Amino acid sequence: MTAPLIDVLLATYNGARYLAPQLDSLLGQTHQHFRLLVSDDGSTDATLDILHGYRAAFGERLVLLPNPSTGAGVVRNFERLMHASLADGQARWAASCDQDDVWLPGKLAAQGAEMQRIESQAGAQTPCLVHGDLTVVNERLQVISPSFAAYQRTDPAAATALSLLSVNQVTGCAMMVNRTLLRMALPLPPEAIMHDWWCALISGSGRRSYLPRPLLLYRQHGANQVGARDRGLRSRLLRLGRDGAGVALRVRRLGQGTQAQAQALQQRLRALGLDDAYVARYLAWRKMPLPRRLAAYRNYYVGPELDRLSRCLLWHERS
Repeated sequence: MTAPLIDVLLATYNGARYLAPQLDSLLGQTHQHFRLLVSDDGSTDATLDILHGYRAAFGERLVLLPNPSTGAGVVRNFERLMHASLADGQARWAASCDQDDVWLPGKLAAQGAEMQRIESQAGAQTPCLVHGDLTVVNERLQVISPSFAAYQRTDPAAATALSLLSVNQVTGCAMMVNRTLLRMALPLPPEAIMHDWWCALISGSGRRSYLPRPLLLYRQHGANQVGARDRGLRSRLLRLGRDGAGVALRVRRLGQGTQAQAQALQQRLRALGLDDAYVARYLAWRKMPLPRRLAAYRNYYVGPELDRLSRCLLWHERS
């Protein structure tokens, strides 16, 4: 029986420094029935040369998408890949891939097996998402933390459709989605903060499964689009002490972004004829007076208590 075809969606931009180890890790996957779809956002370094140099190793599995409008950023770069995977209808599932990580050999196999399990229960017409933990490493692949979830003081397995509206616990480079989720997620609305967060929100209408073991080495090198931060109390207080005003500004901006993103989700669910009651309840709660929000904030915000309180106090919506 032929293993399901998986599309690996690799978004690149000036990634020459770390790209080759990532490509080697894809070639080392135990599940080899995959295509590598690549969208480059206008690299000016040797990224494209490296990709062309791997054509012999990947063969026809390496597909470099034309990109007539470079410079649109990481979200639109991944959106282009998502559209391409969905459009030709070949792959059953799609896995996002960052240019600077290293995948562990069993990543695709483990996610594929779990996707097979939840699709068999819920049906392929249900939007399904599988994600997992990561090992946080420095630029030389030395371990910073064996668990991204522990490092971030989060519990992705306990996340709910409601809590995901405020805090994303799905890391894109450790995410696989099925075709139904791709179809429901596209096009990504302008309000989508990141492609992985938007996919996580769409999975709230279907099934999301978390694998509590590392699937890849998550490289930290100072130029990550998102990256990992120690969210322990000491680290948080140090950041507040160094730049309290800046932290407060970023939290407020995130609050504005999450409200707009939730409103976009509500519109998408209504357009698809799906239940949006929990999103409406969330948006209504965001506008309540502070005492009423404080009474229930733990239902809406997850993670370290300092993060939860700062969001509750600073995310008051006036409209």
